[in-house]
Amino acid sequence: MKKHTLFIALLMFIASIANATNEAYEKAMLKEIQALGKAGPVSELQKSANSFARIAEMNAGEWLPDYYAALAYANMGFRTEGGLEEKDGYYAQAKKHIEKANAISPNNSEIVAVEGYIIMGELAADSNSRGQSLSGLAMQTFGKAIGLNRQNPRAIILMAQMEYGMAQFFGQGPEKACGLVGSSLELFAKESSEAKEGNLNPTWGKGMAEEMKERTCK
Repeated sequence: MKKHTLFIALLMFIASIANATNEAYEKAMLKEIQALGKAGPVSELQKSANSFARIAEMNAGEWLPDYYAALAYANMGFRTEGGLEEKDGYYAQAKKHIEKANAISPNNSEIVAVEGYIIMGELAADSNSRGQSLSGLAMQTFGKAIGLNRQNPRAIILMAQMEYGMAQFFGQGPEKACGLVGSSLELFAKESSEAKEGNLNPTWGKGMAEEMKERTCK
């Protein structure tokens, strides 16, 4: 009887440690996700990327920390005023983190969408020399993300941006791109209505869709 009681006490102790560890992870992640959403200049994004990288090191089985670190680095590539070498450096870091996330959670629409976002950044950094090689790859990657989850508004708004860029290049109208913008906004609204407090899953991108609608699809 005494051994049985000790065994139960040990299980309860282990469970309490696991719960405390999970709570610490969720608290740290929520704090950094909120900070990333407010981050403006590259210095703030770098701080956010570093924080997510540390969380990833301490939580090897979780894909979200590396996902958000990759997103932070991708945004740094888009926002920096530095040259091509600096931009490519940020995209290289983004790739490292998104590859780690993909190894933990393969065939994940959110991860694949950020893979496409990184490719789109590399393309934008030097469109004259990279357009032919990366345009199709970016479109293919966003298409894969949408195929994995047609309810993912981030994959759709990113595809809309690529469609608009391609339409401009070929002298076509924005109708297809704007149709995707509208679809993404409907999904963002649905996502927002179903969101739960403390949610760690990706919810970014609505502002991107609203800006594109205002700028391109009036």
